[in-house]
Amino acid sequence: MRLRLTVDLPYPTDIARVCEGIQQDVAERVAQLTGLRVREVTLTVRRLLTAAEAGKGRVR
Repeated sequence: MRLRLTVDLPYPTDIARVCEGIQQDVAERVAQLTGLRVREVTLTVRRLLTAAEAGKGRVR
């Protein structure tokens, strides 16, 4: 299984480190919930958010 996700991240952030953590967490959680092996999680960073914008977070 392959997943594609789009995320907004807070600014400033270590983009590489945060994305690696998200990829790992998502793959593990999907495997736990579905029993399916996630071979790839592709992330697109849509934008970097200021502290004021990050407080208005939402999940779609």
